This record gives sequence, structure tokens and C-alpha cells, in this order.
Amino acid sequence: MKRLAGLAAIGAGSAIVLLLLGVQAEFAWAWGAVAAAIAVVVVGQAAPDSAQDDAPHDEAPLQHKGSDVSRLGWAINLKAGTVGAIVTRRVVAILRRRLQHVGLDPDADEDAPEVEALLGPGLWARLNGPRTSPHDIEAALDAAERLQHGIRAPQPSVHEQHSRNEGNR
Repeated sequence: MKRLAGLAAIGAGSAIVLLLLGVQAEFAWAWGAVAAAIAVVVVGQAAPDSAQDDAPHDEAPLQHKGSDVSRLGWAINLKAGTVGAIVTRRVVAILRRRLQHVGLDPDADEDAPEVEALLGPGLWARLNGPRTSPHDIEAALDAAERLQHGIRAPQPSVHEQHSRNEGNR
């Protein structure tokens, strides 16, 4: 549509210029039509062969980085029983915010017994240790939910303590 308007402007502009120069109106409009026809031929030869060539282009193609959910999902290795650092960092950040919301600093030694009581025995140390297991992440998310509702951690049974100690060997 813009191309058609441009061609009409060329024809009308040339006719008006010829009228201002004193050419008779019929001849001026005829030469304007000839100028528009020449413009159509020139533009037709310079037009792109493909409709895609004429379409607007993005300056930089978007690079797909994946979603946070997929990155978190791939960071959990159930076969090896390990969890990647990205998941551990997210869960630790959530727990840190929830603990600070109740007035505790998880890194302060004086708050360590209270943190231990709220999260469960040794959970904070395991989350900040070299290997975090999916069980630790599950326990941390349960603790985060309990913190949100103000519930204390249940004391683990003897069987749970024994199985946790076996897993750390």
C-alpha cells in the first residue's frame, strides 16, 4: 500500500511541476502518468523475489534459554541421589528468607540451636555441605512450609536417624 501511494505521489508530483512550468494540463498529467509508469517498472525490477525478503526482520534472533522449571528439573539426579547447586541455592535462599522473617540468622552461632529446632537436626549443615540429596531438599521445602505457618519441626524417629546416618557414609 505504501508502494502504491509512493508511485501515485511521483506521478502527481511530476504533473504539478510541469503545470508550474507552464505546460498544458493534459500534457502535464500525461507526462505524470508516464513518470508513474516508469516508477512502477523500476520498483518492480527492484522488488524482492520472495515475500520473506520483504517482511520485517528482527534485529537479533532470540536465543532460547529454557525455563527455570526445566533447569531446576535437570539439576536433580535421582539415580545418583544428588541435587545440583542451582536447586540447593534456591532452597537455601527460601529458607534464609523465612528464618529471617521469624528473626533468626541461620549463619549466626547464637541462633544455631533455634534454627536446628525449626528446620530439623543437621538440615542447614547438609544444605550447605558438599552434597545435597533429594531427601534434604524435600525436608528443606517441608521446613519452609512449616516456617510459613509457624509450626516447629517434628523430631525424627530412630529409624529416620539411622537411615540418614547410613546415607552420609
